[in-house]
Amino acid sequence: MDHSFPKELRLTHKKDIDHLFEKGQRLKSHPFVILYEDITPKRGIPFKLLISVPKRNFKRAVDRNYLKRCIREIVRRNKELLTKGDDKTLCIAILYSFKTKLEFSRLEEGLLNGLKKIHS
Repeated sequence: MDHSFPKELRLTHKKDIDHLFEKGQRLKSHPFVILYEDITPKRGIPFKLLISVPKRNFKRAVDRNYLKRCIREIVRRNKELLTKGDDKTLCIAILYSFKTKLEFSRLEEGLLNGLKKIHS
């Protein structure tokens, strides 16, 4: 499988984001809250991802960017967990809901547990 993370895999349209926050299913996997929903297919794109780290909890942009980079790397390495066999596109919002920075291994453990719950 291709291990890149192209721009087309990012959830950017306000309409899609609003719809996801209104109608999407929500699950918690410490330290994340994950919202997800199947939508109509978009040109063979398996999933679209939004990553959010709140400024309220991390005042320094360096810390927010570090966490977003780590989350993006975890998703990039484990894309096969997000690709479904059918012709649907999975919209996912990953919200970091903890007040302190965690190390990469704990982030990976929490995120992978949450992504596995999506398909079960």
